[in-house]
Amino acid sequence: MESNMAVTYAVGPIKRHQFDKAYRLVDAAGCHFDLQGWREFCAATVTRVCSPEGIVTAENPLGYIAGICIMRPVQNETYGRMLDVPVFIITSAADTRGVANALLAYFTVVARKYNCGFIRVAALDPTDWPSSIATSRREGRGILIPVQ
Repeated sequence: MESNMAVTYAVGPIKRHQFDKAYRLVDAAGCHFDLQGWREFCAATVTRVCSPEGIVTAENPLGYIAGICIMRPVQNETYGRMLDVPVFIITSAADTRGVANALLAYFTVVARKYNCGFIRVAALDPTDWPSSIATSRREGRGILIPVQ
């Protein structure tokens, strides 16, 4: 029996209690990172105050991580300032669309706040992450979403 009840996800920067749960997800997705390196990366993003760069999670009402993403603003020659999302992982089989919509709504708010004209969401390519600071390798890849 299918439920029509909408699930609300808590979307925002990763919290310390989510580090290890999130590690299992990114590791299973092929982002080769050792646990200690992941914890250090997460801790560094948590300490950034008022920065659009970081790890974002979508948590369901039961406390399970249903989605995890990495985002950061970049300057693009063609499109100007954009919010780049090189890692976009949805872990919910039951509500993929709901989790994706919740994350995209969050990214839209962040993109507007930081004057980004576009959001670029890329399919996960483990060779891009986390060294995806070299954005030239990713030019032309991903879905461009205009921020209105």
